[in-house]
Amino acid sequence: MYKIVAFLLIGLLTACSQPASQSPDVIDASAVQSQRMDGPATATYLTTLYARKFPNCNKVDSQPAFLCSGVMIRVTEKDPNNTYKVWDPSPTSVKNGGVNFSYLRADSNFSKMAWGNANGYMLYPILERLAGTDQLAVLCAYPMDSYGWYRSATAVCVAHPSYPKSGHCQDANITTGEQFKAAWDGAPGDQNRRQCDFDVRDERNMLAGPAFYQSLRAKSLLGQTGFAQWNDILIKTWPAGKQNTFPILAFFYLGSSTDPKQLADAKYNQRDFYNSTSAKVIVPIIRVELAASATGTATFTYSAADQEIR
Repeated sequence: MYKIVAFLLIGLLTACSQPASQSPDVIDASAVQSQRMDGPATATYLTTLYARKFPNCNKVDSQPAFLCSGVMIRVTEKDPNNTYKVWDPSPTSVKNGGVNFSYLRADSNFSKMAWGNANGYMLYPILERLAGTDQLAVLCAYPMDSYGWYRSATAVCVAHPSYPKSGHCQDANITTGEQFKAAWDGAPGDQNRRQCDFDVRDERNMLAGPAFYQSLRAKSLLGQTGFAQWNDILIKTWPAGKQNTFPILAFFYLGSSTDPKQLADAKYNQRDFYNSTSAKVIVPIIRVELAASATGTATFTYSAADQEIR
């Protein structure tokens, strides 16, 4: 199970500041990072993660691909009342037990971020997070926007009350991308609420890796429909006030946005995180350009001019 693997990786930690070179789909102990990368190296690393089209990690089905590839990304809005930080769970997430992310990878592109927002933050993949940072728990993956606020106010990865088969995909006998697409295409409407989630909880063990990979395949198989909308990855809500051990990789803003507030908010978040951490941690701001098509390429760029502090 991947919790055990992550523990062993940390135990074998070697001093390095960037992931070591490795075979295409094997992440060894030297990949665990002992110190934060600078801005240009972070942009390069994000490009590497985005390009890793792994079906799983280390060729083991109990290690879903999100542990070592792709970019886990969350859009945020600065709380005008400053009652919680953007890296802390929102009041909604505290109540329902899950935090919404999207997963961006070369074989899982989308054309816009959740709710049209254009700034937020990105996480280290679990097997390559900084030593001493927290391991977050991924619960489930929806190939498309889950419309979670219509499902439940007190739980995540659950069925919509009107559609009993919109819970875990395995409970609806959906285990492949093709089966998901058939169910989506065959729905009379309301597809987002009717869609099931691919269950990737750690306790699923050897079923977790294939489930996550099939969620990515499902999105790709939906073609332009899949590209037009973000996916939804639910991570178990973590306690607030964990900035000193939070596995944040970068703040970001969309370069395509014409709203100057997006970069301004990213700069505010960068300084807020710096001032909130005991070690005064500088998390770089990265400009993201989403792919222009499902088969296009997203880009990740560091610019000194984008930084509030450096």
